Amino acid sequence: MSSSEEDFKSTIAEYLEALPPQFCRRVFSNPAACLAIFRLLSTVGKQLIMSMLYLETPIKLHDVHQWARHSHLRLLKSKVHQLRKLHILVEEKGMVSLNSIFREQLRNALTGGGDFSSFGVPYRGSDDSSSSSSSRVAAGRLARYADERWETILHFMVGRAADVRPPSDSVRGILKMSKLMEEGADGMRITNRGFQFLLQDSASQVWTVLLQYLRLAEIQDMDVVEVLNFLFQLVSLQLGKSYSAERLTGNQRKMLNELRDFGLVFQDERDPKRFYPTHLIASLTSGSGSSEPAAASATGDGKKDSGGAGDTAVARSKIPGTSVMAKQRFSELLAPSEKGYIVVETNCRVYAYTDSPLHIAILNLFVHLVSRFSNFVTGVLTRTSVRRALSHGITADQMIAFLTTHAHPQMQGNVPVLPITVTDQIRLWEKEKNSLHPSPAHLYREFAQKADFERVFRYAQEINVILWASIEKRQLVVSRQGHPKIVEFIKGLKNQQQQQKQNA
Repeated sequence: MSSSEEDFKSTIAEYLEALPPQFCRRVFSNPAACLAIFRLLSTVGKQLIMSMLYLETPIKLHDVHQWARHSHLRLLKSKVHQLRKLHILVEEKGMVSLNSIFREQLRNALTGGGDFSSFGVPYRGSDDSSSSSSSRVAAGRLARYADERWETILHFMVGRAADVRPPSDSVRGILKMSKLMEEGADGMRITNRGFQFLLQDSASQVWTVLLQYLRLAEIQDMDVVEVLNFLFQLVSLQLGKSYSAERLTGNQRKMLNELRDFGLVFQDERDPKRFYPTHLIASLTSGSGSSEPAAASATGDGKKDSGGAGDTAVARSKIPGTSVMAKQRFSELLAPSEKGYIVVETNCRVYAYTDSPLHIAILNLFVHLVSRFSNFVTGVLTRTSVRRALSHGITADQMIAFLTTHAHPQMQGNVPVLPITVTDQIRLWEKEKNSLHPSPAHLYREFAQKADFERVFRYAQEINVILWASIEKRQLVVSRQGHPKIVEFIKGLKNQQQQQKQNA
């Protein structure tokens, strides 16, 4: 399962589950929203929907359970339960069917019917060129724009704001509201949750920001369904194409301006009538990580691009060689993957072939950097560096996942990718930290007489306040709660000794 699917399950899905049924019906009335939700589901969830998409009458839930082997029955039941919570699947008296609105609009999305404008209205300006050369230039410019905007935010979070232009007020507000950053004595500073956010992949980071934007929309009394549908529309747009902003509502124009600060969309101030989606948002629902959507967006005049919804509808038939899954797998093989840059040795040494200040700053969160060259840095995973990261809320699994995801191509062929000695050592350091729980205590030592130490020791045993003791060294450590009682006991012991001396 892709990272975007996992993040959907922990964020957007929970948000949809919390919506009232009448809100979900409004969301499902948008074909783009239905297609985006469908593409974010797990493989089993997609299979369940496709198996019932063209069924006009409900079927028995018992029959649905028969679709899986006995060993996979629990998994199937969990996916059915998830679809019910999302209001996609409707159950009544032991019979289940797809939500009628969702079924109709998903059919439209897959076959090219319904409201084409839900997938955006392509811009038809006189200067709009569709030549291959200009498309390549536009794609490169969009990528640079999106990466610069997004890395500006990450630089600001890791404390390198002096090197780049600080983000806008809206970006800072969302970072603060999502508790990724907080106000400190010297300005905004990163939180434990922010450290964890930095180690996530970009798709998970974008989903986190979009979820916080939805919560911000609720606070600002915006129409949540309108905001949600527009976000689903944006993730369904085609990379490299410009779309008209003239038909957008006031809330949608406001969203466009704010999402532009994150690098999710591009809009030239000299030409505000159109906007472009960037790869940060256009690839969120693409399982292969490709920028092309599964079903191509329909044009305003009803025409569909090749490889779009029409092809998906043909693949629905039993024609050999038109399997959607086969096409998706083939596109995954052709899609260029981002090259890794990290090499990890069995002795915990780390070599990073990068000149990106952001990559180096993130590595510095849990790696002790030793030397830096023009396009190469070296470091080592030490107990101190890893424990420092653990104290900031970064888990061992997150460190291992980051190193694995960004491993050098020569390491990707290893099974496992990272040396076992390194992963085991990181987890051992985490267990060591978690096994130690500091607590305030008081140390007693330098007792003049052994008998005095033994009396105090026995009393501390009786009231159960001893944390550590050494009879040979005459040292005693008691808890903070027991400290006042021990002090009173020692004072009473001294008074008793003084009275004995006076009587003698």
